[in-house]
Amino acid sequence: MENAPKVRSRAWYGDEELTLNFPTGWEVDVLGPKDAPELSDAQIEKAFAEPIGTQRIAELAKGKKSAAIIFDDLSRPTPAWRIIPFLLRELAAAGVPKSEIRFVAGVGAHRPLRDEDIKKKLGADIAAEYEVTNHNFMSGDLRAFGNLDNGMPVYLNRVVADADFKICLGGIYPHSSVGFSGGAKLIVPGISGFTTMFYFHTFPPGRGPAIIEGQSDEPDRRDCTELAAEVLGLDVIANVVLNSRREICGMFVGDFIQAHRKGAHFAMDTYSTEIPETNQTESDLVLINCYPLDADAIQLDKALAALTYFENAYTVALYPASDSSCYHGLFDRIDYARYLKQRAEQVPPELPTPKVGRRGQLHVWSEYFLVDDFYKEYPASILFRNLEQLIQLLVEKLPARAKVTVLPVAGIQVLIPANAE
Repeated sequence: MENAPKVRSRAWYGDEELTLNFPTGWEVDVLGPKDAPELSDAQIEKAFAEPIGTQRIAELAKGKKSAAIIFDDLSRPTPAWRIIPFLLRELAAAGVPKSEIRFVAGVGAHRPLRDEDIKKKLGADIAAEYEVTNHNFMSGDLRAFGNLDNGMPVYLNRVVADADFKICLGGIYPHSSVGFSGGAKLIVPGISGFTTMFYFHTFPPGRGPAIIEGQSDEPDRRDCTELAAEVLGLDVIANVVLNSRREICGMFVGDFIQAHRKGAHFAMDTYSTEIPETNQTESDLVLINCYPLDADAIQLDKALAALTYFENAYTVALYPASDSSCYHGLFDRIDYARYLKQRAEQVPPELPTPKVGRRGQLHVWSEYFLVDDFYKEYPASILFRNLEQLIQLLVEKLPARAKVTVLPVAGIQVLIPANAE
């Protein structure tokens, strides 16, 4: 136990340490995940040399005249820049012309990446040497693939559809509705059109966070994302699992079903966090640090499931939202340009005087979450700009020997109650 634990914060915007200065008398438990060590370049190379369920990319892509690499945006902590050199070596060995390799940001309905974002994600050299485009889910230039048997219409990015060889480069993280991100999720919703995305978000049943499809390494069941990827002709995935320091600790290359299943099992183990019964029942304060899913302002919910495991505690989320964007075009029903225009025309409200609420009510420290966006999304919660001020206000509410539980990377932790069967 320590009363000034350090947690990591601001993914993509510094990845710095944040010190939590608690009063001396407080009992502070930092409950981290099982975790795993960072992979070396040799270990990443081995994952490409021994893919799961397919030949290696250098063989699969032989004879292909073009390739598209779909990558996730800054709302996901995937360090794509570290994996891309391995991918490009495989494509070069297969004889795919460098001039015909294109990168597509599978942003779904999130905001498009800016030039500086692309450099962060891919590396400045890749951004300078290759064609990089953002998917536009409202584009009129999408490729139609008909309807799946479940009724979902499939409209997908034309740059990807026209490529001879298709690769998804992403990360495997617990997701509040689809179990784990990664796999074919960069196809649907990543590069899908509005109607496809609307169907995906509205009709197919969700699985909940950290649920693996089929609970097996075998492709025993298919969901609509995988069916759409099959229709498109997705050739291979390169998916990472990250540790608590946002380092690559797992690399899964190969078939978009089999490699993803294996990666999800590894992620489940790596992110697993046992919660002792005393912490569940006796904590006066639960502090969830949303890193590494803390860049934009629409990922907070992914960490909030943690709060269901604690009884009658004050709750605080650390969520800098350094990007400040709360745009999600599907739910806003508006394109990004008009969203920015409307935003520019609004007079931003002032932050109400922060006061600590009741136990169980969510208190959020965020430097950049815009006030109106925050209270639109979380009307029953309380926003704070100053973390020291928030802790000091909690001192007035909590006992002198308060019990505090800190979840240092709650954005990816899979909580397992100690009394769970």
